[in-house]
Amino acid sequence: MPRHIEQLVHEQMRRSEIARQREHLVEKPCVNSVVTISRRMGSGARIIAQKLADDLGWSLWDKELVNSMAEHGRVSQKVVQAFDEHTVSEIELFARGLFGDEQMAGFIYARHLARAVKSIARLGNAIILGRGANLILPESLRIRIDESDDLRIQNMMTFEDLTAEQARIKLRNSDRNRRQFLMSLFGREKVDSAIFDLSIWMDDFTNDEAAEIIKVAIKARCMHE
Repeated sequence: MPRHIEQLVHEQMRRSEIARQREHLVEKPCVNSVVTISRRMGSGARIIAQKLADDLGWSLWDKELVNSMAEHGRVSQKVVQAFDEHTVSEIELFARGLFGDEQMAGFIYARHLARAVKSIARLGNAIILGRGANLILPESLRIRIDESDDLRIQNMMTFEDLTAEQARIKLRNSDRNRRQFLMSLFGREKVDSAIFDLSIWMDDFTNDEAAEIIKVAIKARCMHE
């Protein structure tokens, strides 16, 4: 794993540890919560996830971090030590169930992706953005953030300084690639039937309002654990 990625991983691990220790001290009902956020590009999910992480003091694991961990096939030794044999077996079964032994490249990536995502879940106090984490962690608080195409285009024009046509092409390519990724790893049927605990349509809310709604959902989930 490249050194700068490994450093970012350690920084996020530390955020989870600090948050867990703080919540233990105040005896909150749950201290190992994990939020998974599914979204389409341009919906504001990255901004919402960052605000949520900052407000809660939790770690934030985006596509780049999780994908780097999966592609390089290893995570920090401290994270690996959090696994027990039962968890490792679950990961192996998960990956084999997707690919079998024949498609080794896909099998290996799925195993590493599951390993990375499940290791983050074991740390707790974490927000995972994308990478099908909601399907790997059905026990997480599963959030879906989306928005109309017109507003997604406006966001891309504003925040990435694109023309309307450039934004439209980039969003279309992103939607296609995301769909192909989820279908290749998790299968059409499972993706189409994905269940979310909370879906937020961003045409009706600001980023700050969406973050507050998710915080209420986290608190409610904790009270029922």
